[in-house]
Amino acid sequence: MTYIFLLFYTLFYVCLVIPVFCIGALFNAKMREGLIGRITQPKRIRKFARENANEQIVFFHSASVGEWEQSIQIIKALKKSHPNLKIVASFFSPSGMNHGRKEDVDLSLYLPFDVCITNFIFFKRLKPKAWVIAKYDVWPGIILAAHWANVPVLLCSAELAEDSMRYKGVNAIINRLFYKYITYILPVSEDYKQRFLNIFPYENRLEVVGDARYDQIIAKAEAVLQQPDVQLFENPLPITFIGGSIWPADEKHLFPALLRVFKEHTNLQLILVPHELHETHIQAIEQTFQQEGIETQRYTDFSNTESGKTACRVAIVNTIGMLAKLYKNTDIAYVGGAFSTGVHNVAEPSAFGNPVIFGPKHVNSFEAMQLKQVAGGFPISNEQECYDILTKLIENEQFRKESGKKNHDFLYASKGASEKIVTRLLEFL
Repeated sequence: MTYIFLLFYTLFYVCLVIPVFCIGALFNAKMREGLIGRITQPKRIRKFARENANEQIVFFHSASVGEWEQSIQIIKALKKSHPNLKIVASFFSPSGMNHGRKEDVDLSLYLPFDVCITNFIFFKRLKPKAWVIAKYDVWPGIILAAHWANVPVLLCSAELAEDSMRYKGVNAIINRLFYKYITYILPVSEDYKQRFLNIFPYENRLEVVGDARYDQIIAKAEAVLQQPDVQLFENPLPITFIGGSIWPADEKHLFPALLRVFKEHTNLQLILVPHELHETHIQAIEQTFQQEGIETQRYTDFSNTESGKTACRVAIVNTIGMLAKLYKNTDIAYVGGAFSTGVHNVAEPSAFGNPVIFGPKHVNSFEAMQLKQVAGGFPISNEQECYDILTKLIENEQFRKESGKKNHDFLYASKGASEKIVTRLLEFL
């Protein structure tokens, strides 16, 4: 049954998915970058394989930057016991390739197209001791290729959200066919473990370890705490709100509420960090506030002035890589994404004791569900709910600080997943 599925899947993938990807690359810059990367990387792979033929290699895969976060501390822990270990990291998206932090990596590449035979050659050439997949990005062809090449596969800090279709209906039947070739699945919680049993009914190969990304977020936060504060405002006010990784879908509900509380509370200043830095998006944000008579200023405009700060009460951060540093000196965070595809990183502001607000599509995020459970995370579904929780957090200092502390304490109580994963990995080295 597995090989019948593989035959039809490969035909579908080769005849439809790859051609559509190639056509899409003509019109989409990210798809084009990913396509060119996949076409040109075999030469680099062959060169690396020749130069490291006698070395121990561990292969890590992350869909994008967020998933890569959980691999960083695992690699650091591995390097402590095996300093000569070679690390290969693959990414599905260009954002992972371009922005992932990779100083401990010996070779970075795009995950090859999911054709079983080419991936079998890939594994036989590299001969990794193990393949670590972050969270969820499991592809049938490459899983079977790893099995044929006798490469152990670990799905680490694995997530299977309640609303996921992977463990339901026909999808569950299909996934059982190739998930069985995964050596270990290490879920973030007992709830996820129980869902995985629907597609991976091997309890002795399932172990709850937590989320290794928390270890990296905590390490990053502790490093930021040792650095000078990033001050954006010439006249700092008592309460700073930050909207991190916000999308237009978030802004539809967030901005009307923000405008109301901003006018009602003169002790409030705002930092807005769009997820995508398109000029049209930033102009739309500026126009929304200007229509209400509120001045804004872009970070790139005021950071090069003599003071390096803005006299406005609203700063738009139109550059990447600053969120963690900004969360250090904020009091209330909104994390975007949950009015479109799913909420982004709510753990990062939690590390600095921020209460966190997010939209309705958050069941994809284990940490968002946990923050809601400990009463430090606040899901909203419309403008009025956003206004209500913002008002409460602004006006009730004790509530604000207690909510943030609950998030901070949850995150620090979840440390240690990296070491547990490394314990499993060491079985294969």
